[in-house]
Amino acid sequence: MRVQLKHFYVASMALFAIGCSKEIEENENSEILETPTELRVSDGRFYTPPTNAVISNVKNLVTDFNVNNRDTNDDSAKLNNAIASLASSGGKLVIPRGKYYLNKIRMRSNVHLEIENGATIYPTRGIAANSNHRIFDFASKTGDKIENVSIIGKGGKFIVDLRGNSSKNLIVADLGNVENFKLSNITIKDEKTVFASILVSFTGKPGNAWPHKGIVQNINQTNAHTGYGLIQAYAADNILFKNLKCKGGVTLRLETDNLAMKAANRGGVRDIFATKISNTSGLTPVMFSPHFMENGKVTIDDVTAIGCAYAVRVEHGFIEIFDKQNRASSEAFKNYIEGILGAGSVEIVYRRNNGRTWAARIANDFSEIAYNHSNPAVNGIKPGSFKNSTVKNVKVTYKNTGAKLKQAFLPYLPCSEWSKLCKPGPSGFEYNGPSLGVTIDNTKRDNSLGNYNVNVSTSNVQGFPSNHILRVKHNTAKICNKGVGTINSCN
Repeated sequence: MRVQLKHFYVASMALFAIGCSKEIEENENSEILETPTELRVSDGRFYTPPTNAVISNVKNLVTDFNVNNRDTNDDSAKLNNAIASLASSGGKLVIPRGKYYLNKIRMRSNVHLEIENGATIYPTRGIAANSNHRIFDFASKTGDKIENVSIIGKGGKFIVDLRGNSSKNLIVADLGNVENFKLSNITIKDEKTVFASILVSFTGKPGNAWPHKGIVQNINQTNAHTGYGLIQAYAADNILFKNLKCKGGVTLRLETDNLAMKAANRGGVRDIFATKISNTSGLTPVMFSPHFMENGKVTIDDVTAIGCAYAVRVEHGFIEIFDKQNRASSEAFKNYIEGILGAGSVEIVYRRNNGRTWAARIANDFSEIAYNHSNPAVNGIKPGSFKNSTVKNVKVTYKNTGAKLKQAFLPYLPCSEWSKLCKPGPSGFEYNGPSLGVTIDNTKRDNSLGNYNVNVSTSNVQGFPSNHILRVKHNTAKICNKGVGTINSCN
């Protein structure tokens, strides 16, 4: 892969069109405006389609496997049997238009699902509300790698409708120990479920058991949860994300925080390419957050944010320390850690492990101190990072309401704009308000522990009031501290 990347960049004129940029740096509101370009990279680099022998073996879920696509019965067992029957020789399974109730569909090597436009998939009725549910599972229970597999909408997009279900713990597709895959042409009707709809997962199995070489494209999602969204990538190599749209949440979340990866010291993302990533009335289209993982390079072209908090969010890698004594309060654990590292060393204390354990996130300025400290309670954990990455051709449109804002963002909103804020619900997890800017980048960009470079350039920025800070940096001064208690509730 390293050799391929070397030749890839030597031959960059054949793969990428690099636009010239005009740099303007008079003040915080100035923007780097570039000539729009296109990410030119061949799909064949990421996915090899099935052979004619495989796709000529065609079965129909309704006519060949007696599935009734007009009732509300659970169709999972019949679909799993159909997939298993095709696995030995390989084949294509057509799922005609109609409605299907599915859960725990186990994908297998050399099986390609073509789901017709007009088909709607629902989670099986009556599934347990307190359990996690994967409609399509590429993780492989046996530990064997799944290869040469796809789920594609035929004749347009098919629908996955997650609304009105008793469980909010719903995942549309979990991409695990899989290589050479394609996921395409899906509309997801969400209802603030509490996972990203598509997980690019670390399985914990021996070796590099996570997704390699694949395409995820032509997918749109509505009403996503602010803390989740369309895609979260924990571990991945050589993946193309293309033409993804989300309303709410985060469209492409490169947040490598799986605790099993921390223990195994494996996983993370490398050789990630993305193009045409958009979000409306959400947090951000693109998010980088390495936590404790050392990740590879990410190349993204053509990002659109309409009425979002920011177009690109970049978080520093950090040390996260767990409370082994399970103290009674977050304040007690904070005081313990700051007693070792000093005042201000704890950025936040929150619950992890399904609420069972306190976790303290060490502030960026204290990463070096903690990593090299003599006390084993805090030392030895290396904050994560990404290799130098690029996000270009970013287009941002300001809206005066509808953006989803984290509490940590609010001090960068001018005080004159706070009347536009409201709190939807009692928890204060998110706030509704105006767009804030283009980027929020909490890294020092100096390649010290937990810090790295994501270079973001824009091609169109419109509508922002002149007093907005369009690019928030790690040392940008907060401009308003009215406090969340001044924010009204809203529906």
